[in-house]
Formats: sequence, structure tokens, C-alpha cells
Amino acid sequence: MEIELMNLSTLLLYPVFLTIMFILTLIFIPRHQYKQYLVYGFLIGGLGDAVVVTIMQNLLGVMWFKNQGLFSVMGHHALSPPSWTVTFMLFLYFLPKRRSFLYPYILTWSLYSVGYSYVVRNAELYDFRPWLMPYVGCFIFLGWWGFAAWLFQKTSSLVNEEDNKKA
Repeated sequence: MEIELMNLSTLLLYPVFLTIMFILTLIFIPRHQYKQYLVYGFLIGGLGDAVVVTIMQNLLGVMWFKNQGLFSVMGHHALSPPSWTVTFMLFLYFLPKRRSFLYPYILTWSLYSVGYSYVVRNAELYDFRPWLMPYVGCFIFLGWWGFAAWLFQKTSSLVNEEDNKKA
């Protein structure tokens, strides 16, 4: 029974996570802004995941996916990039404007990402060298979330859209 339950959690972790996060994007992100958040989510989250996994797994060999079953695509988990896409959409949508909130916000998402890494590891979908998590991984996530916030603030018309509506 325990083995079957573990296999079920391994199989369903990414589909359930992706479904929940996708539904949250539909609930929170206004329809007229959705496309722009999707583009940023795809470029920073989905493509970013593919790049980070390729570097960390295929080039450096410090992390790797396993037990992917039908979701295995060239050693990567097919649902990982879409999961990161919708996660980054939510991150950017709720991005605080005040710097005093921005830094703890980015740190919190980094710590959540490290925690999620352990959840995926516990589901036996992913593993990493013992020295990678939590400390090195936290700095990697800080860089990724920080870059996302910086790029979004510098390039997106959505950043000032709400301010313009209030004026």
C-alpha cells in the first residue's frame, strides 16, 4: 500500500501542482493582462527552467530528474517548465512596488523554492548533490527571482499600468 501511494504521489505531483497554479493565475490575473504575464512567465520561468536544468543537470551533473515516466523528455520533466511558467506569472503579478517589501518578497520566494525542491525530491522525481540544497540552491533561486523582478520592472508596461489608472 505504501509503495502504491508513493508511486501515485510521484506520478501526480507535477500535474496537480501545475493545475493548481494555473487555476490561481486564472483567478488572480486580469484577463486583459494575462497575455503579458504569460510571456514573462514563459521566458523567465519556463525557458529559465530549461536553461537552469540543462546547466545543472546536463553540464554540471549536480541535480537530475528521475522516475518521470511518461513526462520524460530528453532527461527533463515535461511539466517542469510549464509549472515554473505559471509560478513566475503569480510571482510577478503580486510583485510589491515598495522596495522595503520587495527584498523580503524575493527572499521568501527563494526559500519557498528551496522547500519545493525538497518536496519534489521527497516525491522521488528529482535529486541533487548534498551540498546543493539548501544554501547554494537558495542563492541560485535568489538570483533567478531577483532577475525576474528586475527584468519585469525595467521592461514591462504592466508595472506602471495601475498607477496610470489611478491618476
